[in-house]
Amino acid sequence: YNEYKSYLSKMPLVMLCGYPCSGKTRAADKLRDFLIAEGQKVVVVSDDTIKVNRNTTYHSTTGNEKEVRGELRSEVQKYISRETVVILDSLNYIKGFRYELFCIAKNFKTPHCILHCDTPVEQCQIWNNQCGHYESNLIEELSMRFEAPCSKQRWDNPCFVVSPSTVDTNTAVYKQIYDSLFSVGAPRPNQSTQSPALAAPDFLHQVDSLTQNVVDQITSQQSLGNSVICIPGVGAKLELNQHLNIAKLRRLKRQFITYTKSHPPSHVSKVQESFIQYLQSTI
Repeated sequence: YNEYKSYLSKMPLVMLCGYPCSGKTRAADKLRDFLIAEGQKVVVVSDDTIKVNRNTTYHSTTGNEKEVRGELRSEVQKYISRETVVILDSLNYIKGFRYELFCIAKNFKTPHCILHCDTPVEQCQIWNNQCGHYESNLIEELSMRFEAPCSKQRWDNPCFVVSPSTVDTNTAVYKQIYDSLFSVGAPRPNQSTQSPALAAPDFLHQVDSLTQNVVDQITSQQSLGNSVICIPGVGAKLELNQHLNIAKLRRLKRQFITYTKSHPPSHVSKVQESFIQYLQSTI
């Protein structure tokens, strides 16, 4: 037990997966209640957490979905800790995104699992008619784009399944999830997920201060009508094709700081240049 306790440095990550209006939120609530009853602290991250407009985000023509996935990923990374089980209640229907989250779990040395709400699309349409979360044609579109989890893939394993008839009554599956998360070791990190040591104990404080200076410069120069942002002492320039409000700049700053925890630059003097390059590739 002591050996297990030493390498379970962070609490587990649970990813919900399924069609829109397939009962994911209901399953997440049931699992949360079960884990709390077992003495665990739980946080649920969902589309509602980041105030997603589902109809504008998940239409294939809008291009907003990538940004939303980035925000969800950032929220997951923010809440993974020694005390909290993180449940991600979202579509998670793209296997590439599930793989990214799997890598985050490996990087944080914590177990993970998938909870798949396997609900027929016809039932999803019925439930959507009752709650009105999605335009009716979007349910069909997303079901066609859905990449079902496959337990043969390591990022989809273990995978637990609930159906509309069992989401409320099948407490055994929540017990299986609990046993899976708390009775197995964390995944071994590999070269792609192992974090190098930070350069100095105050590294993150320095990153926060340096990136805040960039944010302040962007805000100031935008107010003067500049579309090319030059940071004093930094060779790289930021070319803007849109206005970045303070809320978005703060969100991008948080995402960058989270990224630097596992991918620190070679020297603190490179932080601002790396941040500008990150912004340029993201906006």
